[in-house]
Amino acid sequence: MELKYKDLTCCEMVGNMVTTHEETMETAIPEYCPDMARIVDTVGQLKIREKTITDGRLTVTGAVKVTVLYTSEESAGLRSLSLSVPFSAVMEDKRLQNCRTVCVEGRLLLAEARIVTNRKLYVRVLPELTATGYVSLTKSVCCGTEEEPSLRIKEEKMELTLMTEAEEREFTFTQESMIGEGQEAPEDLLCDRMALAVTECQHFGNKLVIKGEATLSVLYRSEHQNLCVYDAVLPFSQIIDGIDASEDATFRVEPYAPEGEIRLLRTDNGNGIGVVQKIALLICVYEKRTIDYIADLYSIRYPCAVQRKKLHFASDRMVKGGREEVVQRLEFGQSRPFAYVTDAACDQVDMTAGENGTQLHTRMRMKVLYLDETGAPMSSERSTEVSSSVGETPERVKAVCKPCSMRITGGVCEVSVPVEFQAHSTEHIELMQVGGADLQTDATQDEMPSVVLRRMAPDETLWDIAKQYRTDETLIREANQLEETEQVPDRMLLIPKVR
Repeated sequence: MELKYKDLTCCEMVGNMVTTHEETMETAIPEYCPDMARIVDTVGQLKIREKTITDGRLTVTGAVKVTVLYTSEESAGLRSLSLSVPFSAVMEDKRLQNCRTVCVEGRLLLAEARIVTNRKLYVRVLPELTATGYVSLTKSVCCGTEEEPSLRIKEEKMELTLMTEAEEREFTFTQESMIGEGQEAPEDLLCDRMALAVTECQHFGNKLVIKGEATLSVLYRSEHQNLCVYDAVLPFSQIIDGIDASEDATFRVEPYAPEGEIRLLRTDNGNGIGVVQKIALLICVYEKRTIDYIADLYSIRYPCAVQRKKLHFASDRMVKGGREEVVQRLEFGQSRPFAYVTDAACDQVDMTAGENGTQLHTRMRMKVLYLDETGAPMSSERSTEVSSSVGETPERVKAVCKPCSMRITGGVCEVSVPVEFQAHSTEHIELMQVGGADLQTDATQDEMPSVVLRRMAPDETLWDIAKQYRTDETLIREANQLEETEQVPDRMLLIPKVR
């Protein structure tokens, strides 16, 4: 018999694909840079520029910006050399073939530089790339049947929160920030860090208004050859068009920084920092859906063979993770202490079962640039175990270092780095609906008993009994004087025959 269907469109995540890619390069030091005597620190920043998919083959291209902080016998003060190490990585997975959106994140497992000669440098980087695909699916829900008076239909409802859209949008953020009069004038920028955060997201019609902050920290060498730090919080906002969602929809927006440039500004009004940053946003839309579907059917007149079909929904969602504060204490044996965090990152997260849920464990690694007792720049790496817990077991978790703060008191410096555990889980929901039905109108009619007396089994319903004897639930209630909402008592029931 003919069944009626309605289509339901949703978006599902197809899993994470991880790959590592090593690049090495030997390069000459530019003529404008002084000779290298000693490398103090090497800092890497991963920049993902393009990604293309062809027949399940994902190609990711980008570069690692390597900043080498060093000293030279030819000039005083700390020097900086920045160079770009390009890379191209390939991931092959059949699940990527039908993805309309693929988000690629990355982290640097290694960034090192060695002096070959005072005019030649060897660089080695090891980026790790994680690709997450989102595929758009159409689910067919059985919502009705053809007109047939003898049919009895069991309709059910299910409330779901589904991811209905996942897409990436990019925009360019430009900002200028002036250095205050109380700080030393810069001569050269040495190193920088930037962290992005979305603070507000509002939906108006088909537009999404996104507001956020870019936390900038810059290490520079002053005109007096001193090391100085400039920190600023730069607000950004963007209006995203073409977001079709219901009024009660919720959004998850994750920012990334594919590529950018930070430069020194010299104006008549003073010195400043200019930022041109490309920002990519992963926008996931979640909406509530009420699904009305046909769970079962039968005929009170004809034999009916029903085929059942399982419908599966999987919706990615955020799990409330923990946020831990990691404090490192640095002691200096001099009257003018100085420290700057050149890099802070977390390893992969391990999960173990605990008494109060799932325990999350990671190691936070931090590199600190400081001045020793003689005033010479040095670098030190610290690592700390960080743990937190969540009430359920997430499918994937990553630990992210948030902007750090520093407090110097006398000869002691306390560095505080917030570590946030971002946990995701997938809600799996299944419903069993009618997938097909054969109504045997030409079959010989089985003679049903005129009167049946029986009890309900513990796992039975009135629907099951009515279907078995090709009668009607309403007739059973009327014959046994049961109200519509009354629970069926544990006694013999009269099962009437439909005439």
